[in-house]
Amino acid sequence: MQSPTVPSDEILFQRIRMVSSLGILLDGYNLSIIAVSLIPMTRQFHLVSAQMGLLASATLAGSIVGGWSAGVLADRYGRKTLLIGDLIVFILFSGASALAVRYLWVVLARLVVGIAIGADYAISPTYVAEFALPKSRGFHMGYVWLAWSVGAVGSFGLGAVVVNSVAPALSWRLLFAVAIIPAAIGLIMRHQLPESPIWQKMRFKERQIAKHKLGRSPLQLWILAMVPWFLLDFTSYGLGLLLPVLLKSNHLTSTTGSILGTGLAALFGGLGTLWAMKRLDRLGRIRIQVQGFLLSGLMLWVLAAILWLHLQIFIGLLAGLMVANFFSGSGPGTTCGIIPAEIFPTLERATALGAATAFSRVGAIVGVFVLAFVEARFHFEGVLAVAGLSSVLGAVVSWYWRIEPNQTTLPDTFS
Repeated sequence: MQSPTVPSDEILFQRIRMVSSLGILLDGYNLSIIAVSLIPMTRQFHLVSAQMGLLASATLAGSIVGGWSAGVLADRYGRKTLLIGDLIVFILFSGASALAVRYLWVVLARLVVGIAIGADYAISPTYVAEFALPKSRGFHMGYVWLAWSVGAVGSFGLGAVVVNSVAPALSWRLLFAVAIIPAAIGLIMRHQLPESPIWQKMRFKERQIAKHKLGRSPLQLWILAMVPWFLLDFTSYGLGLLLPVLLKSNHLTSTTGSILGTGLAALFGGLGTLWAMKRLDRLGRIRIQVQGFLLSGLMLWVLAAILWLHLQIFIGLLAGLMVANFFSGSGPGTTCGIIPAEIFPTLERATALGAATAFSRVGAIVGVFVLAFVEARFHFEGVLAVAGLSSVLGAVVSWYWRIEPNQTTLPDTFS
């Protein structure tokens, strides 16, 4: 008896989903590895707080430029072209950051790496959305964002090993250079993928329809796409990038414990995404996003209250952060990157996702500096309280400005 075969179009879609997810995985790795790399780099370059903040924010700042510009370019010149170009830039400047001999050179190289990362954020989810069927699109988009957690968890696991076994001057270079390997594999595979047929169709019809202009979309779409993601990144990056240093500087654990603890918290964010993936097409995006924001914020407030009562138990604090990350991953950590790709028409889709990415990274940078300031004035408990407030605000905004794209076809034009 002949064994059943998988249809060729399904095999193609699986490759599209995998290769698109690779860019998001690299994003999770690179944005998280900075939190680990800061520990040996601080020793080597004798960094003060401002320099640490600048280095932690460089990749985020680059992703603002990359997200916005690549989204516009992908809507004009196609998805595949930009998917290839951003990985080339990523490979070149990941190598440059690993070889840099001065602090400022590292910052500049990580800035350009961020441009490539931001570009992939704008294009990869858009590309997957345009190939997926409406009935299962939520699951496949969730798969893409699960890759972020895989990259983040991998960065902390690898970081803990490298930082403790390799000399400080070499450890951070190795951690930056490792990302080149999967990026090179992804570059080869992306050359073999087709252009989005939906984008091609709309490009040929462009002269027959009213041209879309950025900013002409209803305000509700832009608020829903941008503000919750800003608030998510304010909390997740602001807290996540500072967490290893905060855990160590508050004498809650050792260097290894701070890295592994942050990695465990990131792992539970990925488990939350796994939970959400199987429910997005049944429960919808908005319900999951609101629920995740709210429960995560409440958990962070509980942890803040515990620290204010001077109950500084590392295991208890870590368990609470893991729960908060699970709630965040099972809600906005998955949906904030999905909704913009589903509610805008084809000729604005990548632009809108890129703009939302850029605005979210502004939130991340603001979060890093604001939470660092709060920690200096109000200690770790203050950081948790402000992060919790951001999450609760995310729930409010998501519900008030809600648009549910679940089980709907992707829009091409606004009625």
